[in-house]
Amino acid sequence: MNDVLKYRDRLAIDAPRPAAARRSSFADRIVAIAELGAATLAAERCAIAFRSSGAGADDVVYAPDGDSRWDGPINAILVALENRIGDAVAARGMKRARRAPGSAESIAKIALSADEIDAIARLDKISEGHQAAAAAFTDGTSAVRIAMVVRADRARAELDASLGLIARAVFGEMTLAAVRASLEFWRTHGAESGRQAVDAKRELGQERAATHYLDEAVAAARRAHPNERFGRFGQLVAGGAGFDQWMVAVADSGSFLVAASSSGQKQFDLGEASALAESFRRRIVIARWRDRDEGGVERAGQYFEDKMFGGPYVCIPFESGAVALASRDARASAARAEAIVERLAPFAASWVLEREAARRSRLVRQLALRMFSAIDDERARIARDLHDDQAQLLAAAKIALDGPREAARSIFKQVEEELRRKTRELRPASLGNASLDQAIEREFERLKHAGVKAKLTHSGAAERVSRPVQQLCFQVSREALSNVIKHARAKSVQITIESGEAAVRVSVADDGRGVSANQGEGIGLAGVRERLELMGGRLTLESHAGGTTVVAEIPGSA
Repeated sequence: MNDVLKYRDRLAIDAPRPAAARRSSFADRIVAIAELGAATLAAERCAIAFRSSGAGADDVVYAPDGDSRWDGPINAILVALENRIGDAVAARGMKRARRAPGSAESIAKIALSADEIDAIARLDKISEGHQAAAAAFTDGTSAVRIAMVVRADRARAELDASLGLIARAVFGEMTLAAVRASLEFWRTHGAESGRQAVDAKRELGQERAATHYLDEAVAAARRAHPNERFGRFGQLVAGGAGFDQWMVAVADSGSFLVAASSSGQKQFDLGEASALAESFRRRIVIARWRDRDEGGVERAGQYFEDKMFGGPYVCIPFESGAVALASRDARASAARAEAIVERLAPFAASWVLEREAARRSRLVRQLALRMFSAIDDERARIARDLHDDQAQLLAAAKIALDGPREAARSIFKQVEEELRRKTRELRPASLGNASLDQAIEREFERLKHAGVKAKLTHSGAAERVSRPVQQLCFQVSREALSNVIKHARAKSVQITIESGEAAVRVSVADDGRGVSANQGEGIGLAGVRERLELMGGRLTLESHAGGTTVVAEIPGSA
């Protein structure tokens, strides 16, 4: 009794109040149960407090609506029942239902004694013509508290039975609400899962189609004829990504050339003002959107591709080049194109290497053919020299043997000098143990005998380069000086050697009569040219009536 009365002063604060904002169709059904119970027992006031599993504060409904004069004692009784439930949990814990929640067998009753109810009734001045009936019920998961004020002539057994029926009806509604909530949850999430499954299936189909296209593109790239490879590359990238115009450019022998295009143009250098060249050089994707640029955005500059393509385009780099793709169809995908380029890029790189290997193979074959031709020509020249010079000198020596001794001695001396000269000419152009300056100065002795003045100009550059590069410098100088002696009819010649960051430049200039178009550069210089080209250098010959200049550029790493 004292435990019940000690909560009397807290009723104004702790007693649950109606929560109209939390009313729902479920709460309306509980109100209907309270109204039915009140009508059946002719009760003055009936209150039902209920809490489902996981909920916060209890919801409380009252019937009949609008008559609140009995709410004081009813709220006091509901608080007492809540405390009784708390005491029971703290003392021994509530046993969870082993049967279906809300079934008659699983519901346990927790009641106040008659004395406890009468004490609250006296405090709240319930008249003698009325009585209070109350009980709490739990199924181990949820709890329901019921309190009502009825006439005093109602039998206690009838009231207890009615409270039990009301409680089971509330538990039934709670179970039904839980089932409906679960059904709605699974219906909503099932629909969402269905949409996700459809989307995933569609994406999987698209991914499989993309993978299949990439596999077919790789197979097509492997089957492509060497002369059609880069054209096939452009077709596969453009066709797989929805573009209708394309151009493929590759880095080849120091130039950036168009290898194939949808317009049929190819094998021309794009130059610096090219989006393809910039994309390859900076290794970035460059997109040009004409519709955006026309809206007032200032463009960084004009590219060659701006004039070539009639609509927006994008440039995508790969290891050995870049591809430009254009289309007026908004469905074209640059991301898809990048994926295809990434898959086909290794093939393009191998094609460039094959082209370079084939070019070098052709150059080696040409060098071999020219080498054998040069050997034959040199043999013929030696034979002519022996016939024209040495044979005549030997015939003169034979005649001199029958003449004065001094004449014979003079002729044999000429034979010896001529043989030494021919021997020196037959030796390969090699520095040996001499420095580059010393070797060139020896060659100047030949010019001196021919009546040609010679001058060597360099600022120590020759001595700073590697020995192989010095050897090439000497070979170029020697062959150029031989041409001066044989053909130029020059009075002077100057050799200039300059060393740059990437190459050494050798210039041999004379003031002779020049080289005619029919005469050409000769076997010796042709051999030097081919040797330089094989090593990445080059040889140029500029000739006019006032002289000839031979310029050789030799890579510093040769």
